[in-house]
Amino acid sequence: MISNDQTQISLIDETVNTLDGNIDTTTATDGLSLIDKWLNRLEDVSDEATDDIAETLERLRPELDSAQRYNRIDNHQIANLLQDLIEQTRNIATTVEASAEQVELSQLIAVLENLHRQAVSQLQ
Repeated sequence: MISNDQTQISLIDETVNTLDGNIDTTTATDGLSLIDKWLNRLEDVSDEATDDIAETLERLRPELDSAQRYNRIDNHQIANLLQDLIEQTRNIATTVEASAEQVELSQLIAVLENLHRQAVSQLQ
């Protein structure tokens, strides 16, 4: 990741603003749009850590696509992928390169954790 990159910070902010709240109010279209933006961004700054995130997003994309097209939501798989994203984002947040983005990354982690809790609660 590129430290203090305004494009990246804006994308983090957009993600937080879009996903902050109830999982039911976030549409699959919103999620797919964000995933596409992140995949494009991660392609530009590709490294080992971001490649892991891109791979997880590539696995999350068809889950959201199925939810949108067929109204079939696999909350178990989505919860697992969100957990992977949380861990991968935490790993990025601890790097020196991400030091300028600590606040934004912390907010992103909190939003992902909230979505994860909601997905897990819907498994009950």
